[in-house]
Amino acid sequence: MPGREPVDMPRTGDVDHRSVTPRRKVRRRVVMMAVPGLVLLGAMSGAAFLPKVANHVGYALPGEKGLPYRIHYNGRDYRSDATCAGARWCEDERTPEQRLKPYCTSRAALDRMRGNNGTGLVKVDDLFTLFGPSRSVFTAGALPPGETVATIIVEDSADCYLTYALMGGP
Repeated sequence: MPGREPVDMPRTGDVDHRSVTPRRKVRRRVVMMAVPGLVLLGAMSGAAFLPKVANHVGYALPGEKGLPYRIHYNGRDYRSDATCAGARWCEDERTPEQRLKPYCTSRAALDRMRGNNGTGLVKVDDLFTLFGPSRSVFTAGALPPGETVATIIVEDSADCYLTYALMGGP
């Protein structure tokens, strides 16, 4: 247009570093820090579903046969040879006799094993289950305060109980 002077247009690639505001710098820095943090959080969340982690920490995984081989109750560790939260090493280490035994025991079979008309199961704790209902922990009969029991019983599902034996000495 006549009477106007041409204006220099910035070329692509020419960036004036003074145009980046401090707010944008902070936002960029937050995004650059958040992305690795979210990736790490996702990896840790996925690791929580690994049988090795569940067995080590002592919580149950969702689904069938999700109980860990070791659980912690009343300051002591208890172990079951029947389960290991689905870990392959557990099945490989079982003897042929252990493989023939059923996974769990019914309430009636618990009564027969104990030799009485009722096991007198007393709920003493709950076992945390990842993304599922907690599992009840029982003792056979009332436990006097300060006493340690040799076995505890965990309810895996309706009428399916697993017995855990005390690990270590008195």
